[in-house]
Amino acid sequence: MEENITIYISESNKGEEQIIINKQYKFNFSHSRKDNSRVYKCTEYKKNNKCKSFIILNNEKEILKYERLHNHLGNEYSVSLSVMKHKIKDEIKKHSNPFDIKRKRLYNEISKEMGFIYPCPEYISVKTLILRSINKKLPSNVTTFNEIPNESEYYKTERNEDFMIFKNSDLVIFQSPFQAKLFKKYNNDIFVDGTFYIAPKFSQQVFITRTYVKELNSFYTTSYAILRNKKQKTYKMLFNKLKQNSNNNIITEPKNKLKKNELCRNEVNDDEKIFNYYKGISNLPFINPEYIMDIFSLIKTKSIEKNSCQFLKFLEYFYETYLIGYDMKSWNYYNNIEHITNNASESLNNSLNKLFPMKPNFYELINKLKEHEHLSYYDYQMKIKGIWRMKKKKIKTKTDEINILIEKYKNKEAKLINIKYNRSDLSKLWFECLTNLNNIL
Repeated sequence: MEENITIYISESNKGEEQIIINKQYKFNFSHSRKDNSRVYKCTEYKKNNKCKSFIILNNEKEILKYERLHNHLGNEYSVSLSVMKHKIKDEIKKHSNPFDIKRKRLYNEISKEMGFIYPCPEYISVKTLILRSINKKLPSNVTTFNEIPNESEYYKTERNEDFMIFKNSDLVIFQSPFQAKLFKKYNNDIFVDGTFYIAPKFSQQVFITRTYVKELNSFYTTSYAILRNKKQKTYKMLFNKLKQNSNNNIITEPKNKLKKNELCRNEVNDDEKIFNYYKGISNLPFINPEYIMDIFSLIKTKSIEKNSCQFLKFLEYFYETYLIGYDMKSWNYYNNIEHITNNASESLNNSLNKLFPMKPNFYELINKLKEHEHLSYYDYQMKIKGIWRMKKKKIKTKTDEINILIEKYKNKEAKLINIKYNRSDLSKLWFECLTNLNNIL
């Protein structure tokens, strides 16, 4: 038995057992002998040094023989790098969810643990290895809608509840039992919005529904969906499945946020008047619905005069989608201005967009949505139990401004009606209101 020798069991780059002696020399497995002892040769054996040093261990990893025939100096840095790589691979293998691994944190924890080995490798020297090891643990990426599996371990919340509730060739919906409960209980106002930026490459949109819990003065997300297209039948299917999942006969239609369109980006950016018309279209939900068609015709006439071809295409899209395709009551707030969809949905979309510098793959997105769902669940539980205090400050400051403005124009309208003004004058009045709304929103 050799004396004064420290031994550490590591792993080579090929995943084979590697022996480290005295924190300076590395030995890779060579062969087994008849007595089942194992022979390891110095890693410099096949290199220029042709080192002939070897070590023999029994099954209990006890040293039977150590030939100190090194013709080279020990290399503490190379050894510490090998040990760190081995520990990194081992820690990553232990993680059940590779998306939860924080690369720099993992490195820092292992560096601290390896404090007895110097010099400790820098993060840059193992960064690629960490990324490669994590990628090996990731599930195969989904590249088409048809490849989305019907079942997956990723379809469970952090509380081990079902998360995915529906899937077909155009749509996949995620809603936890907690979110379904909120969707059912707080259905007076359902806010919706969609974002393209975090949608996987094979899809067109991630669609989100939210609700406002008045007693907690807080918004909560009630579902997420990945859409293959933006057809009206897809949206109808989405809401039908959400209603079914919550066992709820919801009468209130979702408060649809008017979708922005890329058709007229250049004209909107280059022409101030067209920009104001475009912005005004987004603010139509707050206008008296009786005059919306008149205002729309007025905007269209002015756009024809300016020969704004791209914007006219957008107006046609808006007309067919929102004035004809949807019941105006589903997106108009005139008689119930309590919340603003930008606050309810766009702030969430912006925070989700910041999570991904580029479009995420399918499982990466699902993992982040589950994290967000769990944070919402925790926030709700803490507030409903009185552990966390509710915000005293209102989160709807713009709503108050809009209410004041709309009430002002309601009063103006009533006075004009009393003195027998015609419809054209009333339409111009609400167009003026729309222009003033642009200064608020």
